[in-house]
Amino acid sequence: MNFFVRNVVLIHIVLLALAFSWIHGGTRPDLLLPVIPWLTAIALEFLLVFPQAKSTETLADARRRVWGAFARDPLLYLSLALTALLVIPLFNVSGSPEYNAALKQWRNPAPPMPSLPFCVNPSEQAVLLLWFPPVLTAVLAAKHGLLKKGKRLLLECLCWNGAALALFGFVQQATGAKSIFWGQTVFAYFFATFGYPNFAGAFFTLLFALSAGLWFGRVGADLIGPFADGAGADETPSVSGHWLLIPVLLNLGAAIASLSRAAILLCGVVFLVLCFYMVFGVWQKVESGGRVKLMAAIFVALLIAGLSLTVFAPKALKTELASITPAAVADRVSGRAYYHVRVAKEIFLDHPVFGVGGWGYPHYLMRYLKPEETKIMQIDGGANVHNDTLQFLSEQGAVGYGLMVFCVLALVIPLVWQSVRVCRALAAGADPAIAAKPLWLYRLPPEVVAVFVGTTATVCHSLGDLPFRCPAILIVWFLSFVCAAGFLPAIRKN
Repeated sequence: MNFFVRNVVLIHIVLLALAFSWIHGGTRPDLLLPVIPWLTAIALEFLLVFPQAKSTETLADARRRVWGAFARDPLLYLSLALTALLVIPLFNVSGSPEYNAALKQWRNPAPPMPSLPFCVNPSEQAVLLLWFPPVLTAVLAAKHGLLKKGKRLLLECLCWNGAALALFGFVQQATGAKSIFWGQTVFAYFFATFGYPNFAGAFFTLLFALSAGLWFGRVGADLIGPFADGAGADETPSVSGHWLLIPVLLNLGAAIASLSRAAILLCGVVFLVLCFYMVFGVWQKVESGGRVKLMAAIFVALLIAGLSLTVFAPKALKTELASITPAAVADRVSGRAYYHVRVAKEIFLDHPVFGVGGWGYPHYLMRYLKPEETKIMQIDGGANVHNDTLQFLSEQGAVGYGLMVFCVLALVIPLVWQSVRVCRALAAGADPAIAAKPLWLYRLPPEVVAVFVGTTATVCHSLGDLPFRCPAILIVWFLSFVCAAGFLPAIRKN
């Protein structure tokens, strides 16, 4: 019972992440509705009632500490403001734009209160309430309800959940499943619980980076010494470092098996960045014999990767790889190959403050299409801009998108500032003859480096697609910043 009370907040945060990822990647509101609101409310309740207590605290002391920090957190008030902004349109509904054939003009029906946020369809607007409030509640619960050890364990749970989903996806492929959970709905292509390949790709790419950081954080200290001295040194790892190669390989394999071109490309970039970071650090601390072994391991890894992507790769994967060209990437990121970017910008310019409401873009699309564009109108995937920034700007306006950005900054800025302080303090006290260089980088825990690399990859993906419109990705992306803080040691003034 004591174990349950100590970890009840962690358990419910993990359950929220599991629910979003296993229930069709969080893209089925009808299935999320009976589950997510309850898990969100319970996680918030347990944050306030049963937060994790330090060894020097009673539960009452922990509550007072958490309540004070919770009330002072700007993220709480930003989350409440964003939630209010998403609720108001439910009671301020306008119709879809109407075309008058006689006058050959479009008319936008005015909502009852034109100066307030509005939406076209309240049921579609309500979907966003199943995304952002639960995710931000989980973030607040993890930030204030978990100690550093709990945050580290949370990141590990997220990585192993990704591995379980990847294994599930491979099992479905091996059995010839035509639908998620062997259901009746037929998908053109799906992987694991994601019916859209780019959602699967972005999800597993992020978890590949996080898993790699966890693995190197465990095994790297044996090779080049401790990174952030004192970060978790008082505890025994819950899983052996080498076992963490399982989620690393499964999440990498799943990202590639998703057949998402963006994920394949970004996985390659993440792999190169993290490999260079790891190899460069280890290279400095091993002798000549160790360097030979390291070069041999790199050669074998590259050989296996090359053969896997060329000789032994399935035909579908080879087709996707062949289509990844600089021109194709530039077209996707710039949006010049489609009309969506232009339409989203025009919608935003006409409704700059609050936008046209959740999922309002497809309702306003025809209003802004040129006659020649209607002949090449995109059907599959045409309800999205394939650029998260532009879609959120067109649907939630500058106010809504600004609140989303401020929520992110409320997590990122403290993490960056704390990382800078850790690097300065530990690099100043490190022995240059012993520590890997540059000192500022190799005193930073690899898990934190991996969080910055993985989350940046997701942002890059969002420039040409919509990963942030998938709550399974949203919750892992936001929680990773909170978990990263659990690997940074406390810097004392003395």
